[in-house]
Amino acid sequence: DFNINSENAIVEFNYLVEEAFGTIKGVSGKIHFDISDLSKSSFEVSANIPSINTSNKTRDKHLNAKDYFYTEKYPAVIFKSTSITADDDEFVLYGNMKIKEISNPENINFKFENNVFIGRCVIYSNDYNIHKRKTREDSKILVKITVPVL
Repeated sequence: DFNINSENAIVEFNYLVEEAFGTIKGVSGKIHFDISDLSKSSFEVSANIPSINTSNKTRDKHLNAKDYFYTEKYPAVIFKSTSITADDDEFVLYGNMKIKEISNPENINFKFENNVFIGRCVIYSNDYNIHKRKTREDSKILVKITVPVL
């Protein structure tokens, strides 16, 4: 079992079509990672959406509003794993990501080095009814998750 170093954990994102970069802090949760038996591993983590920072306070306030994340009612992005596999020099975390009231299956590729989990995934805002675009591809968001553990 690992304790998350919440003060230094961060989610970074790049909303490609908007050319919007930002971070979300307040990562917390439970990590049980057994490299010798991945079937016993589990991740349940959340990130505090109201901490969103895009270096534009007006945009950050709007992202917290009802028509985007509606953080007054849904303050966290939650990821809960269902399984983990090893793939060459990295791992693949399968699970469900919940944003607002919508839960979708997502995969996070990650490495674990020097007591830091570093993961990457792609999500689409259209899948979570946040700032719907004409095409799903136009709603693509690149996500990097850095979670140091104690």
